[in-house]
Formats: sequence, C-alpha cells, structure tokens
Amino acid sequence: MIPHYPTDAESDPYPPTSAERHTHARTRLIRAAPSSEVLAAAQYLLQQPDAYLYRRRYLELITQTTDSDGTTITDYTAAEKYLLATAATLRKTSRFEIEHPQQK
Repeated sequence: MIPHYPTDAESDPYPPTSAERHTHARTRLIRAAPSSEVLAAAQYLLQQPDAYLYRRRYLELITQTTDSDGTTITDYTAAEKYLLATAATLRKTSRFEIEHPQQK
C-alpha cells in the first residue's frame, strides 16, 4: 500500500484565499527584478575606480525582516535609492569637471 501524503491544502487548516494567493504572486513579481534605471545606475557605479565602496554601502542598506507567516522578506528599497542617488550625483560631478576643468 502506498502511503498518502497530504497536500498543502489538506494539511493547512487555514489555506490561503484566492486574494491572498494573488497578493503573494503580485509581490513576487514586483520583487522579481530591479528597474532598468537601477540596473543602469549599478552598472555605472561598478565601472568607477572606487566601486567596492558603493557595493559595500549597497549591501549594508539591504534589510531582511520576517513576515507574519515566517517567510523572510528582503527589502532592497533603501539600497536601490542609494544607487540611483549616488549615480546621479557622480554623473553630475563628472559632467561639471569635464565642462569646467580649471575649477577642481
């Protein structure tokens, strides 16, 4: 006789509703990949001579929390904002130095 292993729906006394499944699926899609602006900023910063400093700060800003159901949630929001702001500042500074080389 083959033993019967309950499915998640059978073993869970409170299975998720369709709205909860939709929310979790939508959350996974949102977190699937960073935006193209964030990718461009990261690529730009990785080409800089002090890229290790930007990478270290980015990694420090990534936070992990635990959801009410025990799943780990990784939040990249602050880290991505840092990449965008730092890349914009660095681009502006380098553009100014190119346009005004005597004012260093």
